Amino acid sequence: MSIKDYLKNNQPIVYKVLQNSFLKDKTSHAYIINGPKGSPVKEIAIFMAKSFVCQNKDEDGLACESCINCKKIDNNGYADFKYFEGEDLKATQTQDLQEEFSKSAIENENTKIYIVNLIERAPVASLNKLLKFIEEPESNIKAIFTSNSTDAILQTIVSRCQVISLKEFMVKDLASYLIENGIEKEDAILLSKISNNQERNLAIAKSDRYKVVKSMLTKSLSYLQDKDDYFIKYVLVDVTKELEDDELDLYLDMLEMCLFEALIKKEDANYVSEFFDEYLENIKNKYNRIDLMIGDITKAKIELLSFANKNLVFDKLLINLTRR
Repeated sequence: MSIKDYLKNNQPIVYKVLQNSFLKDKTSHAYIINGPKGSPVKEIAIFMAKSFVCQNKDEDGLACESCINCKKIDNNGYADFKYFEGEDLKATQTQDLQEEFSKSAIENENTKIYIVNLIERAPVASLNKLLKFIEEPESNIKAIFTSNSTDAILQTIVSRCQVISLKEFMVKDLASYLIENGIEKEDAILLSKISNNQERNLAIAKSDRYKVVKSMLTKSLSYLQDKDDYFIKYVLVDVTKELEDDELDLYLDMLEMCLFEALIKKEDANYVSEFFDEYLENIKNKYNRIDLMIGDITKAKIELLSFANKNLVFDKLLINLTRR
C-alpha cells in the first residue's frame, strides 16, 4: 500500500488537509506530523517533502512519487533536501543547516526542505539552535518534524508549527486486521498493543525473526516469574547477543507491554490477559512495584537511543527489574 493510499483509506482527514493545502498553495513553513508509536509519520513527512518539489503532481496536488524529483528525495539525492534522525541531530549540524540554507537554492524548484524524524529525541542544545531557525523562516524553506508525542517537544517549537495529528486506531480494530490476514490471536493482540501501524505489525508477525524474539520473550518471562538470576544471565548472554538492535527494541516493547498487563492484573483480580496470562499472574504475585519495572524499561530504551553502552544499559535494567 502506498503512503497516499494509506492516507486516503486510514487517515482521510489528514489527506484532506494536505490536499487542500497543496492545491490552494497555502502550505505552512513548518509542520509537525504527530502520531502514536508505530504510525508512519516518517513516511508521511517524506511524502510531504516530495509534494513540495514534485514536477508532475497528481490531481489532488500531492506528489506523483515517480518523477525525477520524487525519486531524488527517495534516494536522498535532492540537493535542497536534508533528513535527520532526532537522536542523531547535533547542534553543529543545525548550525551547518542554517548556513547552507541561507545560500541560494541549487535545484530549480527553489524550495529547501529538511525533516527531523522524532524530534522529541533530539538533544536540547540542538533544539535550541533549531528554534532560532524556525522563528525567522525564509519563504522557500520548509521544515517537517515528526513525533510520537507533542507533549515531549519544546512548546516553543510546537507553537511555531502546524500540527497534523494522525488518528489512533483501536487495538481491537488493529488486531482484527491481523487476524483476518492469518495471524494468531495472541500475536495479533500483543503487537496491536505495541504499535499502531497495522502493515508493519503484519510484516513483523509474518517474519521468521518474530518467532525468535517471541521465543526469547517467553523464556525471559519464565525466568522472571521465578525471580532468580537465570533471568539476568539469559538476557545478557543470549538475548542481547542473538537479537539485532531493532529486534531488541521489539523485545523491550513486548516485555514492557507484558508488565503493563501484569500491572492491570494486580489492580483487577478478574482481569485475564490475552497473552502469557499464566506467566503474568505469577509476576503479578511476586513483584510489588511493577510500575517501577515499567519505568526501568522506558529509561533503558531512552538510554539505548542515545547510543549508551548496550551491555551496561541491560545490566542495570535487569538488576533493577529483579529487585522490584
